[in-house]
Amino acid sequence: MAKISVIIPTFNSGKFLCNLFDSLLGQTIGFENIEVIFVDDASSDSYTLDLIESLVSKYSNCRAIFLKENSGFPGKPRNIGIDKSKSDYVIVADHDDSYEKGALEILYKTIIENNADFVIANYYNVYSNKKEKVKSPFTKNFNEISDISEDLRFFDIGPSIWTKLFNKKFLLKNNIKFIEGILGEDLHFYINSLINSSKTIFLNDSFIYNYNVRDSDTDKSTIHIRNKKYLGKMIEGYYKTWDLLKNTDNEKYFSNIFLIHLVYWLTSFIASDLNDEDKKELIIEINPILKKQLSYSGDFNEKIYSSLPKPILNDDYDEIIKNINKIKKSRKIKEKIKNILFFYR
Repeated sequence: MAKISVIIPTFNSGKFLCNLFDSLLGQTIGFENIEVIFVDDASSDSYTLDLIESLVSKYSNCRAIFLKENSGFPGKPRNIGIDKSKSDYVIVADHDDSYEKGALEILYKTIIENNADFVIANYYNVYSNKKEKVKSPFTKNFNEISDISEDLRFFDIGPSIWTKLFNKKFLLKNNIKFIEGILGEDLHFYINSLINSSKTIFLNDSFIYNYNVRDSDTDKSTIHIRNKKYLGKMIEGYYKTWDLLKNTDNEKYFSNIFLIHLVYWLTSFIASDLNDEDKKELIIEINPILKKQLSYSGDFNEKIYSSLPKPILNDDYDEIIKNINKIKKSRKIKEKIKNILFFYR
């Protein structure tokens, strides 16, 4: 049996998929120790479908599951892949990225030697002309907790799922699944894992993954799409995570989790080209979450957003939109958009 199952959701992913697959072929743990499960979310291009079929026919440790209807979001394909996996340890990859050669070996050795529920490593942001290490709040390499209360900095680690190797028994025991049909599924999954884990490890100096930053007009990752639908689906995901905290008596961690994500959402919202009517609908929807955050922090720890707390607390939606539009015209917001939009994957 393979040591690790790698779940790869796909949707019209052909032009990216070979790079990711090649990075799995070259893993130092040995490709024979990897189970690859493609879960295709009803791709409409024959190239993607033919490529998956060819890989499955060529490699006995590759399997494919083809969904008949497109689910629209990553949660369902990921859940299906984990459910169908045969290894004791699982990881979920994005189709347009790649792993460093020693990635899976590092994660596997760490989770086995320490009998951990899940292990997290670091990653690179890859641009067209450079490759940068992602910064974290940690200074030493090996960081271990048996309860999240021991080190709240674990909440500051990006929720992106592709640098996290999980013990499948841990996921099944705690019924940890991706929320389906909405965004924010990584955040919900990660927080659910953190609050249930009796041993979590973060390897700060192990950079194992290459995240391809795609945010151009012609080539965008899902998380960089800033239309009403996607911003709204993120709000739905936030409410699911808030419900999780309430239901597990962990609402005390609300601000530790949400502050940076709400700053991300506000920045994405400001970067969008929505009309004022659509903006107002979204603000009305998210305002209870914003007010909850302000009950902890009083503001968003961002000077550029200092005009927002008062109208948010007063449910003055017209004033919020007015101030949002002023912020968008400022020169400072351009740098803010550039810097913040790559935290959340």
